[in-house]
Amino acid sequence: MMADLFQTSIEQFSKAHDDFIEAWNVAMYSGDTAGLEIMTNNYYVTFFNSHVERPEFFDRPEAIQGMRESVEALQGAKKRFEHRIIRQRDPNRFVVFYEMIIEKNGQELTRFFTIEDWEERNGQWLLNREVNEHIQGIRR
Repeated sequence: MMADLFQTSIEQFSKAHDDFIEAWNVAMYSGDTAGLEIMTNNYYVTFFNSHVERPEFFDRPEAIQGMRESVEALQGAKKRFEHRIIRQRDPNRFVVFYEMIIEKNGQELTRFFTIEDWEERNGQWLLNREVNEHIQGIRR
């Protein structure tokens, strides 16, 4: 029975994450990031851009501002989310890994490996933190 509970939760979370990916598609087309601003108050994101530089660290307000600026600068581009792996920490927490590829006009601009930590609070899935490792192309 416990396995059934976890399976249902994984399926529900996968649907929520699919919706998050769709919100990225909407944002990249329209510039509207409202569907992406679903982070906990203590959310942070870290970008590792090269092996010699220290990582960049952004809290929630900084991350939202940076995301809005990036979406505006890349409007019309597409994000692909490949090799997605979802693992459950407990019934209300998941970790997601994927390779994110940004393309515009048929040209690949950049690639990142991304790890997201999600938590369900009051029936809503929220991002706790993200780690992004730049692989190639333009930097954040």
